[in-house]
Amino acid sequence: MRQRRTVVLASVTAFMVGLDILVIMVALPTLFETLRASASDLGWTVNAYEIGFAASLLTSSALGDRYGRRLVFVIGVGIFTVGSVWCALSSASGIGMLIVARAFQGIGGGTGMALGLSIVTAVTPPAKRGTAFGVWGAIMGISIAVGPLVGGGILHFLPWQWIFWVNVPIGAVLIVLSLLWIDETKGHARQLDLIGLILASSAIILILQALLRIGSVSGSDWTIVVGLIAGGIGLITFIQWERRCADPMIPLAMFRDRSFAGGCASSFAIGAGIYGTAFMFTQYLQLVVGEDSIGVGVRLLPWVALAPLIAPLAGLLADRLGERPIIAVALTLFAGAFFAIGVLVTSGRSYTTLVVPLVIAGIGVAAAMPTTATAVMRFTDPERFAIASGVSNTMRQAGAGFGVALAVAMFSAFGGYESGPEFFSGFGAAVYALAGVTLLGVIPALVIPPLRGRVAAGPGDSRTDDS
Repeated sequence: MRQRRTVVLASVTAFMVGLDILVIMVALPTLFETLRASASDLGWTVNAYEIGFAASLLTSSALGDRYGRRLVFVIGVGIFTVGSVWCALSSASGIGMLIVARAFQGIGGGTGMALGLSIVTAVTPPAKRGTAFGVWGAIMGISIAVGPLVGGGILHFLPWQWIFWVNVPIGAVLIVLSLLWIDETKGHARQLDLIGLILASSAIILILQALLRIGSVSGSDWTIVVGLIAGGIGLITFIQWERRCADPMIPLAMFRDRSFAGGCASSFAIGAGIYGTAFMFTQYLQLVVGEDSIGVGVRLLPWVALAPLIAPLAGLLADRLGERPIIAVALTLFAGAFFAIGVLVTSGRSYTTLVVPLVIAGIGVAAAMPTTATAVMRFTDPERFAIASGVSNTMRQAGAGFGVALAVAMFSAFGGYESGPEFFSGFGAAVYALAGVTLLGVIPALVIPPLRGRVAAGPGDSRTDDS
């Protein structure tokens, strides 16, 4: 019973975070019109959250190992709830304050998500983790399925600030039940790697701001060039520091396990694909198709409606077949579907022709999300549950930020909002690029070793059948 309650509470946290992500995507056209936001502003509304999310994942994981995973999980939910209130109250100060509030909210979302996966892993045997993450993925899938409708309904009947107020009662209930139902666990106490955190966060911000500004200034502008170069140098410096640090933020030795490495890299690809395409597609539905907020939610249903059914099935199959074939097929389905959507949209086809590709893309997303998590967590040593969860989520959220930034860069470089033809040109360029990035995720998925033999080896043993 305790294990089931833990899975449910971690899953509901994922539900709340997932709901917020889809609702803000539906709200982007409304923010574009009411706050006079540019494409870059809209990108930062999403990416400020992603940066806060990614920056908090590994730090919160280390804090969870040292001070208690349940404690830090509850603090994360609390920060997310307070951040939601801040977002709702920020409208009077304009888009800039909303962006800052979104970054704070992202810190709470990242903390809750990372510790949620670690507390589920701690109470679930290795052989059943695919099923547990399937339940987690199914409940998160429900948030994805209802998110567009919830967001559309709120925006239709209430001011847009209510997309954030809805998180407050959910967060309050989660805090109370978590203190009552979740057992406290700890891992290996590690020192906080503040230098690593600063290097990684700075590098990510430099790269994302450069991508987001392409189109608003010349692509050869020195600030963009310097941002990309400095960001790349920052990432290299971060890796070198992690190799020498006694208690690194990301223990690079964990990537020697091919299941862990393959799952993390595939998470990056699916994060880029999901967030980037959602960023573009919701704007297409409202600005080109002419749907109101509820109409956007309804027309997104083919993409998201099957998630609650596919995610647990993918988890069960992962326990039997292993993660490699499921992730590879899922990413291929998603990439192929959105490449087809790009062709159909830019050729002027109606929305009805997009329904089948949207369903296929939804199947790919729902299958990839829980299985990438399972690939990372199934055989992780118990002492590293929190850090493994943090690294996995960091990779996915870094991919999400990269996907949105890439979408903005391609859209701004090849099109714009001035006319229909310009929007179609930018939309096509963005979607094709994102489909390509997602398809590249198949390569690390094929690195994941077969499940046979690893189950017998048990947690913490990185041996594979062919080792």
